Formats: sequence, C-alpha cells, structure tokens
Amino acid sequence: MEDRAKDSRQPQSTGIDHTRRSLTLGAGGAAVALAFPGILRAQPKRIPIGVVVGLTGRAGPWGAPVNNAVRLAVEQINASGGIKSKGGAQIDLISVDHQSNPQMAGTQTERVIQVNNVLAVIGNATSGATMVGSAVSEKAGVPMISTDLGDSLTNRGMKYFFRIGARASHLAATGVDFAEQMVKVTGTVPRKVATMADDSTFSQDAIQGAISRVRQTGWNFQENVSFPAGKVSDFLPILQRLKLSGVDLIFHALFAPDGIQVMRGMKALNYDLMASVHIAGAPYTPEYVENLKADADFVTDVVGFVPELTGKNPLLANYADAYKAKYRRDLDDQASLAVTCVGALYDALERATDLSSGALAEALRTTDLELGSNPYVLRDGIKFDEKGDNIKAKGLVMQLRKGQQRIVYPSEMATIEAVWPMPAWSKRT
Repeated sequence: MEDRAKDSRQPQSTGIDHTRRSLTLGAGGAAVALAFPGILRAQPKRIPIGVVVGLTGRAGPWGAPVNNAVRLAVEQINASGGIKSKGGAQIDLISVDHQSNPQMAGTQTERVIQVNNVLAVIGNATSGATMVGSAVSEKAGVPMISTDLGDSLTNRGMKYFFRIGARASHLAATGVDFAEQMVKVTGTVPRKVATMADDSTFSQDAIQGAISRVRQTGWNFQENVSFPAGKVSDFLPILQRLKLSGVDLIFHALFAPDGIQVMRGMKALNYDLMASVHIAGAPYTPEYVENLKADADFVTDVVGFVPELTGKNPLLANYADAYKAKYRRDLDDQASLAVTCVGALYDALERATDLSSGALAEALRTTDLELGSNPYVLRDGIKFDEKGDNIKAKGLVMQLRKGQQRIVYPSEMATIEAVWPMPAWSKRT
C-alpha cells in the first residue's frame, strides 16, 4: 500500500488558475473544444519540480546560486522542447526560501510536496537544512537531488536521496593530500596544525575527515576549534591562542561571514600562516573576495569546480556564459553543483517509464553520465551508489590569486603553481 502510494504521485495542476480554467469551459468553451480539438490536445504536460533553499539568512551565498543555476537550466530545457520522451512536457519550477532555518526547510519541503505535488525536490543547499528536508521527502517517496556534501546525509539508509558532489570527508582528505604534497615539494614542514569549523552538519563532517587524514601525516596536531555558526562576534581570542601555540597550518570549514571575520582577525594580529586550507567553504563565494579584496589572496579551498574550467570546455562555456550574462556573476562551485542536479534530473525524466516520483527515483538510481552527456552535466559525471553518493564526484584545490580562483591541485589539472608558504602580511603589497 505504502509503495503504491509513493509511486502513484502524478503531476497535477492545482490552485486558483486551474479552477478558473475549469469553470470557464462552459457552453462557449465546449464549442471551442469541439471546433478546435487539436488546441486542447496540443498542450504539453507540466512537470512540477521544487527548489527549496535558503535565499535569505547566512545560507544565502549558497542558496541563491543554486536557485539561479537551476532556473536558467530549466528555462533552456523548456525552450528547447522540454522532456521530449514525454511529449515535450515542460518543467514547472517552484522555488521557496527556507530562510536558512533547518526546521523551515522541512516545512517548505513538505509544502511543495503536498501543495504543489512536485515529482522531485532540489535542495536544500546547506547540510543542516537538508538533514531535515530530506527526511520529509524520503517519507513521501519523493526524490531529493542535493548539492550538499555532509557525509551524514548518505549514512541514513535512504532510498530517495541523491547527492551530486563528493562527500565532505573526501574533499577534506584531498585538502590534506594537497598540503602533504606541498610540504614534500617545498620542504616546509608545519610546526603545528589546527582545524577550525562551525557546528553545522557539513562543517563537522568535513573537519572530522580532515582530522582523520592529518593524523596519518605524522604532523603535530594542536587542536580542533569548534564554534556555533554565525554566533561568534570576535575571533581574535581564538586566533591569538592559536598564534601563541605555534599553529601555522589551519584547515577550515566555514560559512562565508565567519571565514571573512577569521581572515580579518589574522591580518589584525599579524598572524602569518604556512597555509589556510578551506574545505568547500568561504573562499569560493563571491562575498569572500568582495569583502577581503587582496587580503583573500593565497588562501586555498577544496572544491569540485572553478570558473577557469569553462575556458577548456565549450560545453561548460556555453552555460557559464549564459549564467554570467543573466546573473552578472561567474558560475561557481555551488552553482555548478546545482546545474548538474538538473542534468541528472533531465536525463532521468527522459528515461523514466512514467511521470511519477517512483519511476523518476528508479531512473535516477540507474543514472550513468559523463561530463557533457547532456548540456547540464558540468562536473565529473554522475553515477549513484546504493547510498545515493555520486561515485564519479571528485575534488580539486584552488588558490585565490589576485581575486581569481586558480587550480593548483592535482598537478595534472593545475593551471598555476601554488604559493606555499603564504607570504607574511608584512611582505604583501
């Protein structure tokens, strides 16, 4: 009974507009229908898809690019003929703001499922919100395709959750691998290592992955600094303690506002680091460079995508150029995750046996795409394991140089040599 209920969810038109159309199909409407039957039959089906992200609040720097990227991709799909195997069905996008509140993410996810009858949800742009929202979609049997990276999300035995990016712990290990290579190349061994992360699901999963990998290096691990996200007004005491203890290599997992504060504090204390390595965090957001300007230079971040990749691939460039023209900002890591969510959805909708959530979920489980398999697969490729993790997802390390994200690791992808150690504050121009 429960499985049949899940699989029978079909897209439906609801609300005032639908009712008004029904009421106006009276004698005159019937005459029109008899005279021109092809007009009514020619109307393509509508496929409601929800986007539940934080458009306001501290998650805004992540949520807004997700919503923008998805909206542009859906506009292009609809304009090019929609889902062709389903008679040109058009995607109806329903975007809602969870206001950077995990409980609201659950409420809004339930709303688009129950009120808008969505076949799938793209969400929720931060792992804490997704922990709640995905539980709601799982219970309803509605697939959630996610940009979120926290390990915890795919450790819950879910059948309707699909993650596009790499696990946080995988990205963290990539960051430590990069640091270990730089130590070998330059011979500059860190005196002491620390980690710093807020208490969000993603950040804690990421930083635990970093700690586990750091312990394999033989480096002197000093401490892990954990704090409530967005609740610390002054990082100077924490940074002063780390400086006095001799920490010169820090791995971070921070939201943009906290990451900006931390870097400003380091400059104020004249705190020189060998390296500041972030894990899919603050440095790749436009807000980081906009606020810190030249002070952001030489910071590194482990991500899955950087804007300069678009120059090497015409397919990437086509979408990236359209994105920049529409939103006046470069396609970044989070936006590329979002558009690749659409790539997975587009492919699955074409292959699904019918327009039900159950059929769509089954199609997603058998996804096997490479970069460029369709115009919206802009990352490494997509193939989900039994947990819903994308086994083709990888990570790379970028370093900010004159405000630009430049690839420095792995070496076969590098477009510039990493500056290691970071220049002292007193030597920066």
